Amino acid sequence: MNHIAQAPQVDYAPSISGSALLAELSIGVWEGRKKDKEASRTITTINKANKKAARVTKDLLGNCDELKAIKSCTTSIREFHRNCTLPWSNLGHRLLTNEQFLDYNREMEDRIANFWQLVDDFLGVYSLAVSVAEVQLGTLYKAWEYPSVDILRSKFRIRVNYMPVPERGDFRLDIPAEAKKVLEQSYNKFYDEQLTSALTDVWQRVLEPLQHMSKMLDYNEGEKSTGFRDTLVEHVKSVAGVLKACNINKDPKMERIRIDLVNALSGVTPDGLRQNPHLRAQTKRNVDEIIKGLPSLGW
Repeated sequence: MNHIAQAPQVDYAPSISGSALLAELSIGVWEGRKKDKEASRTITTINKANKKAARVTKDLLGNCDELKAIKSCTTSIREFHRNCTLPWSNLGHRLLTNEQFLDYNREMEDRIANFWQLVDDFLGVYSLAVSVAEVQLGTLYKAWEYPSVDILRSKFRIRVNYMPVPERGDFRLDIPAEAKKVLEQSYNKFYDEQLTSALTDVWQRVLEPLQHMSKMLDYNEGEKSTGFRDTLVEHVKSVAGVLKACNINKDPKMERIRIDLVNALSGVTPDGLRQNPHLRAQTKRNVDEIIKGLPSLGW
């Protein structure tokens, strides 16, 4: 059952422009795939099928390890970006707290440098990979589908843009007062909705590892253990860091839950939980109490 419906609606108007900024990640990668209309027509004709019933998509370079490495790298970068930020808009802007900025920026710079190194590695073997593909694809090979190295390089991009979070009602436009009021009301509504969405994301990140710990600790002495891993405790302890770094509106409830979590896991170790049934039972009770205190259905 999904415990989280939405973040609690606060009865004050918190300003987050001083505690967070917006980060926009943009990545472009040459996919190395191409739809072959001619081959698609051949397949459907031979099988007497509708012309839209099948489509042939070619891997232009087959199993090129260097291109796969770039794609794997971009997946990792997107995951890192998502884990370090909170949702804000569907245009790609996400909230990054001031507390996380330096670590995020330092790590992202390293990842971007690695991305470009992988691109250079790929371009270095590109000509050879095309020659191999010509043999592998047979009559599906078409030389004009392969861009030059210079054009190919331009198809890769990666950057992170930072910008401030506009305050409520921050419309500095030379427009009639009535129109400005409409715009301010519209943005204020958007601001509140996005703040709620961001906080919901925080609570969801907190809930899932807590529920997992509660489940893993749910056995009595003499019963078959759930076999939880050593990382169980560390994963839950990291939740306290999430609550501290992502408390963008200085919510006292979030800070109280963070403190309760730190206290609940103080001195708790994986081996202790395995060997001491009383510690295991008490820790589960503490975690369950914290879960009950999270924003839940009915808020």
